[in-house]
Order: sequence, then structure tokens, then C-alpha cells
Amino acid sequence: MLRKVLSVFAVFITTFLLVTPSTFASSTGDKVTSIAHNYIGVPYKYGGTTPSGFDCSGFLQYVYNKVGVSIPRTSAAQSTHGTAVSKSNLQPGDLVYFSNTYKAGVSHSGIYVGDGKFIHASSSGVKKSSINDPYYWGDKYTGARRVLKEEPKVERLPTLPKGQYHDVPSDFWAEQSITYLSMNDIINGYDQSLFKPNNTITRAEVATMLSKAFNLPIESGNPMANDVPNHHWAKEEINAVMKKGFFGGYADGSFRPEKPITRSEIASLFTRAYELKHSGDRSFFKDVSESYWAYSPIQAVAANDIAGGYSDNTFRPKNNATRAEFSVFLYRALTN
Repeated sequence: MLRKVLSVFAVFITTFLLVTPSTFASSTGDKVTSIAHNYIGVPYKYGGTTPSGFDCSGFLQYVYNKVGVSIPRTSAAQSTHGTAVSKSNLQPGDLVYFSNTYKAGVSHSGIYVGDGKFIHASSSGVKKSSINDPYYWGDKYTGARRVLKEEPKVERLPTLPKGQYHDVPSDFWAEQSITYLSMNDIINGYDQSLFKPNNTITRAEVATMLSKAFNLPIESGNPMANDVPNHHWAKEEINAVMKKGFFGGYADGSFRPEKPITRSEIASLFTRAYELKHSGDRSFFKDVSESYWAYSPIQAVAANDIAGGYSDNTFRPKNNATRAEFSVFLYRALTN
């Protein structure tokens, strides 16, 4: 059944993209916060301006440059750039700055990401913190600047009941799966009751969802992967799935938590997690040869009606999976 549904996946997606209201488009502020999240865990490096290592102002300059916004190099100079904004009017994407950290005066800066949080390159690496942290940042907070171009205000979308999303209509091909996972607290949406079904999904997000789906015990010890810092938001879930053997990590000992997961990797992951078998000789997809590393897992998820292909009889194994695709795969695995 699922193969039939997913065989017209491309048609449904194309239609959905054509009718998606402009309200769902990400603002520049959303883009900045999304980019900033991608670098959580990158180590601190004095004078660093690249993903191999950042200092606080170098991190901000790098992220804002990604959306075409040029800002000064130092925190002190950044604190005078753009337009001043009060703490009560902060918006995602605003630049926040702090004083008297390692020296007198303005000495630290970060990117406000909403809910009283900011992302910054601290001495322990890029992380998310509270601007109101009573133990440190609350007393150091000095001000904020709006460095992004003001955009036309868009009326906020109303909050919908749990499991419902403005961008997942009732006739959307993955609606049943998304609703089921949301109602069971396995997957979450975004602000304004949006799901963003066509966004890619990262390995850390998948680890978190599988940990919830299998109700795995919390693993709060030291990170099992060398690129997952102690403060990473998904450290415990990553530890849990690695200990369970669902994820094996990479040969260099890394997990690459912010890397989008591919359709091949999901097939391999689900085959291990659900101990799937493929006993037949039938080859389901013309773009998956028997010599391909994930040939057997792909055949297994197809044979067990967990994942299907496209209308042209391809699986597109190297494509990054979307949130909608993963929701369908996981739903079918849980309910088969």
C-alpha cells in the first residue's frame, strides 16, 4: 500500500509546493536562526571565523554573511551596528551583546533565536543559552541591535490543536503519519502550528524520534561520539540510540548530528532497529544496484511496506529525506 502512495510522491510534492501560501515562507530572521543552529557544537577558537572553530564575533559575522548581511568583526563594533532594539521587542535574528565577560565593556555577542534564548560561540563552543540566565548572562546582558532589514509584518497564524498544522492539509499525502506521530509526542512542529514537511531532517532529530518511539532509557553519561559535545541538545538521545545499536556512527568516531539523513541511511537504520528481512530475489528499484552498500536494507524496507519509491521506479537513495518522508517511514514501521 505504501509503495503505491509513495510512487506518486513527486506529483504530490510538486502540487503542494505550488499551493503553499507565502505566509509559510521563512523570514530572514528564521533563516539566520536556522543557520546558527546548524553550528551548535563547533569548538571555540580565538580569532576563529570558520566552522573549524569560531570566536563569538567571528561566529556572528559568518552566520549573517550567509544571508548577505555584513557586520563588523568585533563584539564592541557589532554593538553599535544596525538599530537599537529593546529587550521586550527582540525578534529572532537580532544581535544581542554582553559586557564585562572576559574584559571590561562590551565583550561578547550572540544571535537571538526566540524564547529568551541566544546562540553564541562560548568558551566551550557554539551553544544555546538564555539571555536571562541568573547565574551569568542575565547580569551581563547589555543590549540588542536589529541588523536585518525590516520585513513586512505578516499576521501570525492561529495556534491549531495538537497534531494539526497549517501546512499539512487533510489531503496531504503524509497527513495521517504526521498526525499520529505528533499526537504521540514523537515529532514536533514549529512556531505558528507549522510542520515544514519539505524540510530535511537531521541525524540528531532522527535519533531523538527513535529514542521516543522505542521509549529508550536516558543515557546521560559522556557523549559516545567524539563530535557531540556534553551540552548538545540531543546528547542523551544520541547516546541511547548508539548504545542500542540503531546508529553506529562513522569510522572516525563521529556522529555528525546536524547532517541531513539520506533515504539510504534511513533504510539501513530501520532495518537494524526493526530487524527487517528481505527473503525474495526481486529488485524493487532500477537505481539501486546489488553492489550498492544499502541494497539489502532498501530491499527490506520496501518488502515490509515501510518505504517506497517514485513513479519512475527509482528510490533515489542519496537524496536527503524530508520530514514528511521520515514521518511516513516511521509511522509504517510503528503500525505494521
